[in-house]
Amino acid sequence: MSIKKSQVGRRRFLQGSAALAAGAGLGVARISSATGETHWDQTVDVLVVGAGAAGSSTALTAHRLGAQVVIIEKAPFAGGTSMKSVGGIWVPNNRFLRQAGIDDRRQDALRYMARLSYPDVYDARHPTFGAPADGLALIGTYYDHAARVLDGWQDAGVLKLSNEFAPGTQMPDYYAHLPENKVPSGRALVPITPDGKVGNGAELIRQFRAALDAAGIPIRTGLRAQRLIMDADRVAGLAVTDADGKTVTIRATKGVIFASGGFTHNPKMRRDFLKGPVFGGCAQPTSEGDFITIAGEIGAQLGNMSNAWWCQIPLDQALVSPSVPTGIWCTPGDSMLQVNRFGRRFLNEKFVYNERTQVQFQWDPVHAEYPNRVSIMVYDARSAREFAGYAPIPPIGPTPPHVHTADTLHALAAKLATHLEKIAPHTGGALLANDFAAQLKASVARFNDFARSGKDGDFHRGETPIEPFFHQFGPQPVLDNPYPNPTLHPLADTGPYYAVLLVAGTLDTKGGPRIDGNGQVLDVRDRPIAGLYGAGNCVASPTGPAYWAGGATLGPAITFGALAAEHAMRGAAKTGGDAA
Repeated sequence: MSIKKSQVGRRRFLQGSAALAAGAGLGVARISSATGETHWDQTVDVLVVGAGAAGSSTALTAHRLGAQVVIIEKAPFAGGTSMKSVGGIWVPNNRFLRQAGIDDRRQDALRYMARLSYPDVYDARHPTFGAPADGLALIGTYYDHAARVLDGWQDAGVLKLSNEFAPGTQMPDYYAHLPENKVPSGRALVPITPDGKVGNGAELIRQFRAALDAAGIPIRTGLRAQRLIMDADRVAGLAVTDADGKTVTIRATKGVIFASGGFTHNPKMRRDFLKGPVFGGCAQPTSEGDFITIAGEIGAQLGNMSNAWWCQIPLDQALVSPSVPTGIWCTPGDSMLQVNRFGRRFLNEKFVYNERTQVQFQWDPVHAEYPNRVSIMVYDARSAREFAGYAPIPPIGPTPPHVHTADTLHALAAKLATHLEKIAPHTGGALLANDFAAQLKASVARFNDFARSGKDGDFHRGETPIEPFFHQFGPQPVLDNPYPNPTLHPLADTGPYYAVLLVAGTLDTKGGPRIDGNGQVLDVRDRPIAGLYGAGNCVASPTGPAYWAGGATLGPAITFGALAAEHAMRGAAKTGGDAA
């Protein structure tokens, strides 16, 4: 790495930064100018912020194109939230589909994505399906390049992937049942371990990390991005601080590319932007929305700020730490149901986590409350035993604090009432209704009738392709169920019974600076900011509110990271336009 210094020392640079910061109170943007005044501690071609899947794809692409690259990572270790994920990557028209002779046509895929990402304006007969032109263009860019990017990583030996989650079994899309979905399964890819087993996010990061190490790309952990340094209207570099608070300036001659995660663990941003009461999430604790502040200081346009990759999380865990170990992507158990504070079922417990969670944001305008703010997951000894270790059901052994148990439903209701009263200051005052015990008993009886018949007359549990898939492919084989619907089994007539309190959380957020098809960050007038790029959860996701399928988080992150690096290395950072 080359070290280049200007004639002006660090002290003058810091004094200038302080003056600009003071000027912010008068409406002056808090940015630093590189014109003749910046001491550069390091100079590279491409600076990548964040060492998850998006950052890894970005850095490797830039390196492949000849760049001198460095990755900085805020956490003390690399991997980001990607490392905690299932590791799925959703890729329309991927090589496995093509090899099988399946034609995943562009227009069909775009129609499916637009149907979910723009449900409020969707029109199947419209040339853009009713979606705004720029939004459809981003979706189109994803279709056009995702397969190419992921094919490239497989051909280069960086990633080893498959679209089989078990021999002969592909994952259905989350909306495989919609008529717009012409390729209902096989788009989701999963990493394969060296011994041929299906891996997860940790395996995906292991594969990326091996390639980064082989390429000699340094990952400097414990460095937090602080502010962009400008040269006229172009981003020239970045000021960062280490764990001791020391400021380091890094010049990036081709571009600064952020892949730094969302704002799940920024309580103020959660309150200001997200659409309902959110208690935390399973993103890495370093996901604090840094890029929103940093890019906002130079006029970046924000988008999709009210949306997230939603998932339910255990309330009692979130009250200890909002950074919970895992989200509840599929509610485990067949002899299990969820009820609200009134003791009534209010959702399909087996449907997609992103949609299930948002039911907890339902607003009661008459009583001015969120009746589903706290969901009570109730299950019996069968599910406790057979689904042990499938979060939030604990492994066999001592009962953890987030699980409440009693010998009867009435006693369980009494325990929950006492507990919720104790923690009411932290839940917005969520308490059980006075008739909760009676309503819970009635809800269980109704649920048991549905289970015996195999038909959920209230919420149609188990009727879409993704539900039995989620139910079947947990951490262990599913036990035999003698009833017609494998996702439904009556709760036992006798205890013990168990309950877990679930609230809304995120896998991570997906709002932030808007990008174009090249990954360039846009200003408030839709103009690309030269030298600044973003990918992954730190930017406004092209998916909008939707979760197209498993892997719809990592797919765009990996793809747009690569597109950003390609554009930066073309030397066209001052021009906009679609990805080429």
